[in-house]
Amino acid sequence: MKNKALILNLKEDKFGAEYLDADRKPLEKGEVRVKTAFSGINFKDRLAMKPESKVVRKYPIVPGIDFSGYVEETGSSQFAVGDEVFVTGLGYGTDRDGGFSEYVIVKEEDLCVVPDGLSLKEVMQIGTAGFTAALSVDAVSRGEALTNREILVTGGTGGVSSFAIMLLNSLGAKVTAATRSLDHEAYLRSLGAHHVILFETLLEKRKPLSKERWDGVIDATGGEATGNLLTEIRYGGTLAVSGNLSGTKFSTTVFPFILRGISLQGIDSVYVTRERKMDLFNKMAREWKMENLDRVIYKEVAFKDLKEELLRESNGTGRVLVTFK
Repeated sequence: MKNKALILNLKEDKFGAEYLDADRKPLEKGEVRVKTAFSGINFKDRLAMKPESKVVRKYPIVPGIDFSGYVEETGSSQFAVGDEVFVTGLGYGTDRDGGFSEYVIVKEEDLCVVPDGLSLKEVMQIGTAGFTAALSVDAVSRGEALTNREILVTGGTGGVSSFAIMLLNSLGAKVTAATRSLDHEAYLRSLGAHHVILFETLLEKRKPLSKERWDGVIDATGGEATGNLLTEIRYGGTLAVSGNLSGTKFSTTVFPFILRGISLQGIDSVYVTRERKMDLFNKMAREWKMENLDRVIYKEVAFKDLKEELLRESNGTGRVLVTFK
């Protein structure tokens, strides 16, 4: 039986992306074949279409860093045929074949069971972006209730920031969203933002210690604003940084750390353990449940139209869900 996949290749500096029908490989012990139901388009998936980004480690490769579906065939005692499962990160789509394929072979230790309370579609609506947001929310909470705590979220209408706003609002935080355009204010407030400010105000030069404004910051963009925001975090607070869209460098001093006891927490969603991942997805299925995920602007793209969508310039808003028959 054939397996249709979107395959990227780079030969003699010539890049190509095309749908191909490949033979289905036999499973090895400990592997599981997943019939893909949904995938998502992430920032990293778009970078994979630009070989100069160096996101892809080997060619040819099937991109797609997250996906959900059904167990079609199993060489593992941990999973049975028909189980609903999903994968995020772990090198799928960059180091090994990922989710832009009708079937994906997955190592048993990389596979997660879809928790009760979430569907295959909802798991991929959340996807890597929502998981990154959950890691960030967990970091700024530091194990304490977020009720009435003032949290700033950068990243405007992007996937990580959109989910972070929804999660924080559901947990009772007072959320301020930073955006590059106030045209997006209504959307950000619909997600649960109490206040909306312009991102450019975060780029204005600060003192080494500025007036305390935030109990925590979820920074999805990085750059010079990161250093400025460190000066405004209240005593004992955390800045969780997960992105670099606004830059890879920032300036700071030791003062916010040694005089206010703040923490700078890096957020990586790629190589998180399965136990940690399942803990947060279980929370998002229960006590961190986000009502009406459709509030995060997203569109559905059929697998057959995926290549065209990947080549289109993204507007950086919400999520794109890839659907398979």
